[in-house]
Amino acid sequence: MKNLPKAKYDFLKKELLNYRNEGIITEQQYHEIMGSYTEKEGLNFIKVILTIGAVLVGLGILSFIASNWIYISNEVKLMIIVAALGCALFISYKTEEDNIKISKAFLYLGVLIYGAGIFLIGQMFQLGGTLANAFLIWAIGTMAVAFLFADKGIVIFLHALVMAYIGNSFNNNILIIGFFVIVLLYALNKYFNHPSYITFFNNIVSIFFIIYLFNFYDASIFYIVLFFFAAGLIMYYVRMPLNPNVFKLQGLIIIGVSGLFLTIDEIWREVVSQSNAEIFAIIFGICLLIYLLSLVRKQLLLPLVFTCGIILRYYFDTFYDFFPKSMFFIIGGAILLAFGIYFDRARKHRGGEYNERIL
Repeated sequence: MKNLPKAKYDFLKKELLNYRNEGIITEQQYHEIMGSYTEKEGLNFIKVILTIGAVLVGLGILSFIASNWIYISNEVKLMIIVAALGCALFISYKTEEDNIKISKAFLYLGVLIYGAGIFLIGQMFQLGGTLANAFLIWAIGTMAVAFLFADKGIVIFLHALVMAYIGNSFNNNILIIGFFVIVLLYALNKYFNHPSYITFFNNIVSIFFIIYLFNFYDASIFYIVLFFFAAGLIMYYVRMPLNPNVFKLQGLIIIGVSGLFLTIDEIWREVVSQSNAEIFAIIFGICLLIYLLSLVRKQLLLPLVFTCGIILRYYFDTFYDFFPKSMFFIIGGAILLAFGIYFDRARKHRGGEYNERIL
C-alpha cells in the first residue's frame, strides 16, 4: 500500500471517479485501485493545538510547583515527578481509542516530563553526572516510547536528543556508546520498515557522530571536508538499497556544503603552501562550478542553489571592499533575481516538474 500526499490522493480519486462514471472502469476496479493507496497524514491543525495546549498545561503545573520547590522535601518532589509522568501516560493510554489527537498530546507531554524529571532528580539528590549523560538517559527512555508507539514526532525528537548527547560529548570518549546508540536508531528504522523520514534523520545523526570522531582524533579540517565531499559523491551516485532518494538528496547537500568549504583557500593551507592555497581553491571552485552547472542543465533545484551560492561567495570576497555599498547590494540582488528568473522559466518549461525534481 502506497502513501500519497493529500493533493495527489485527491487528484487520483477524482480521476478514477470520472473513469468509473464514464464506464472505463467498473465499481470494483475503482475500489481495488483506491484500496492500494492511502492518504498521507499531513500537518494536523487540531493535533498541533492540542499538543501545545497539553504542553502549556504541563508547564503551568510545573511552574506552580517550581515556585514552591524550595519548600518541598526531596521525597515529595520525587513523588510529584513520578505522579505527573504517570498521569500524562495514563491519560494518553485511556484516550488512545477515543481521541488519538489528545492521546498523542499527552504522550508528548509525558516525554517532556520524563526529561525534566531526569534533570530535577539529578539536582535534588546531587547525583552529579554530565549534561551529556542526562540527554543519553532521556534518549533511552524516548527510544522505548518510539518503539512502542511508532509516533513520527517522538522519533524525530529522539534523534534530536541523540544529537544533543553527541554535541555535549565532544570532549569525552563515547565511541562505544555512541556507536551502539546509532545501531539502535537504525534498528528502529528497520523495525518500522524503513520509512524515508527515519532514514533521513538516521543519516543526520550518523554524520554528526562522524564529525565527533574527527574532532575526537583531532583530524585536520581539510581532510574532514574532503571526506564529506567524497562521501557525498558516493551517496549521490551509488544507488543504496534503502531509501535511495534520501541518500541522493543528502549526498547532494553534502557535496554542495563541503564543496563550498573547499573553495576557501584557508582550508587548503593545511596541506599546501600559502602561496599555492589560493590557486588550488580557485581551481577546485571552477571544477565544482562546472560540475554543478552540468546538474543544473538537468533541471535540478539543489545544484542551482549551490551554483548561486558559489557565485555569491566569490562575489562577496572579491568586490565587498571595492564597490560602493549601494552598488554592491544592487549587483548582488541582480544576481539572485537572474537565478530566480532562470529557475522560474525552467519550471514553466517543464510544466512545474522542477518543483518536485530536486535530485
